[in-house]
Amino acid sequence: EEKTKGLSSVRRLAICHSEVLLRRLHDVSLAVTKEVNNLRWKVSLLALSTLGELFRTMKKHMDPEVDEVTRVLLQRMGNCSMSIQKAANQCLRIMVGSVTPARAMTALMASGIHYRNILVRKCAAEHLLTTMERTGAQKLLSGTRYSTELLFRAVVKLAQDCHQDIR
Repeated sequence: EEKTKGLSSVRRLAICHSEVLLRRLHDVSLAVTKEVNNLRWKVSLLALSTLGELFRTMKKHMDPEVDEVTRVLLQRMGNCSMSIQKAANQCLRIMVGSVTPARAMTALMASGIHYRNILVRKCAAEHLLTTMERTGAQKLLSGTRYSTELLFRAVVKLAQDCHQDIR
């Protein structure tokens, strides 16, 4: 009950008074991300909703948190109930639309495409595609040689996946 009250308060702060959270955004984000793995279904769903709201309201300020949050969300996609999978997918969708595309792509490539679980790889591939479409081919190919090479490796790996949904 205490955790749900706390998560609800953070969510309300993010919606109404986001400037209050800016000073301690890293700590707040870590605490909320930790609760995503809570064994209580209600707490986990509320944490996912709160994370989504943090991404929606804080936008680029959440860039430093993307790697850890993506890792936890994709991990949660692979080992939980359908409702939590749906909420995690929604949170990833909000994240991809809110943060810097380069940060989102890096996090998705690092956390999702090498996962063993088919559902996790599919989710990562869908969000990676969305981010790539949002960025555009011209900008994707005009990056450094290293980043372009990483992107091509990820795309080739996903294109050669044995599951049709991932390709």
